[in-house]
Amino acid sequence: NLTLDQSEILYIESRAKKVEIHTAGAAQAVEIYAAMDELEGQLGENFYRCHRGYLVHFKYVVKYDSSTIYLERGSALMAKQRYRDFVKQYLRYNGRQAENNG
Repeated sequence: NLTLDQSEILYIESRAKKVEIHTAGAAQAVEIYAAMDELEGQLGENFYRCHRGYLVHFKYVVKYDSSTIYLERGSALMAKQRYRDFVKQYLRYNGRQAENNG
């Protein structure tokens, strides 16, 4: 049984029936059998499903454009139809962080 600290997860990438969990602390991704829909439900509002194959943690987003999200380490594909919603959710996330820190 694997326990990961959510705050350490950079992004999750879908690979057939497995997912690769990329974390801030580890050089190597962790591979587990899991469904993206399930993980998306468990991880909550600090994460965003930017593409059917990617789930990103807002905390580690460095920059983004309409096709790619660049994280502190690695990058994720952005589905064109998700772009506007991503920007809205990302701004909302940043607003929550400002409230929590201010």
